Amino acid sequence: MGIPSKDRIGKKFGKLTIINVIKNKGKKTYVLCKCDCGNTKQIRLDGITSGLVVSCGCFNKEQAIKTGKKKRTHGKTHTRIYRIWRKMKERCYYEADRRKYKYYGGRGITVYEEWKNSFEKFYDWAITHGYADNLSIDRIDVNGNYEPSNCRWITMAEQQRNKRNNIKIQGA
Repeated sequence: MGIPSKDRIGKKFGKLTIINVIKNKGKKTYVLCKCDCGNTKQIRLDGITSGLVVSCGCFNKEQAIKTGKKKRTHGKTHTRIYRIWRKMKERCYYEADRRKYKYYGGRGITVYEEWKNSFEKFYDWAITHGYADNLSIDRIDVNGNYEPSNCRWITMAEQQRNKRNNIKIQGA
């Protein structure tokens, strides 16, 4: 067995110095660390001792600046529209989702290449084509792909009327 957690206080790992043991969650120990940059952060002890975690996150930022490869993010990962984009792709490409894949990717439904590879492209299309938080994405032709000419934003009531198993009744 390794060194007890309390005995690691004051020890330095990479840019991190352990200043306190915070808590144990099951078999995992969390410690409060002070980074060389001045930040404090709660981190799993095994991440630090294994060398997987070497800083509060500043090391990766420094490396990106040095190499000129800044990490580019859109800042919308936790939004509803991002979840819609991610789920659309999962339905078409994630075979392990047995409930949904068979009705989408399993039938050959795909996602427009630009959307598949870029949330930003999907987002730009969605915003300019009526996206609102109370609407969901709909394929006009239920046998067609997710692509600009076959998609629209509609209410859930409208969505329910556009299903493959619906029987359309003509007015008398």
